[in-house]
Amino acid sequence: MPWLAVFGVAIIEIWFAVPTGLALGLPVPVIWVLTVVGAIVSVSLVASTGDALRTWLVRRRGKDWPAKTGRIYGVWVRYGVPGWGLVSPLFMAPPMGTAVALMLGAPKRRLMGWMFAGVLLWVTILVVAGVVGVGLIHGIH
Repeated sequence: MPWLAVFGVAIIEIWFAVPTGLALGLPVPVIWVLTVVGAIVSVSLVASTGDALRTWLVRRRGKDWPAKTGRIYGVWVRYGVPGWGLVSPLFMAPPMGTAVALMLGAPKRRLMGWMFAGVLLWVTILVVAGVVGVGLIHGIH
């Protein structure tokens, strides 16, 4: 069940799912689909619980949480939901990027659309880079 391993890893982190699929010898289109679907499932799960999570965290941390300072907040202010959705999968796992954006007040539906676009973008780039990398390694022999 190598496909289940790739799907499971993709729920947590796309950066590990693609190499896992390549190492397990799965066909490239299967790796791409499993990684995209796994990441989208995790983004959807986080987004569906986002309001309850935000309420719980604000109750525990106070209404000034999250802090409106720091590098992450600067990226949020500068680029908004579209920029966050496209760039956050590069720097953090998609479910974590979704959670952070929801904590910063992103509208759920708009965020999900942009997170899905970011997942598609970065999974495609990772799969292409992985295939090229494997090709180069095999070419060295």
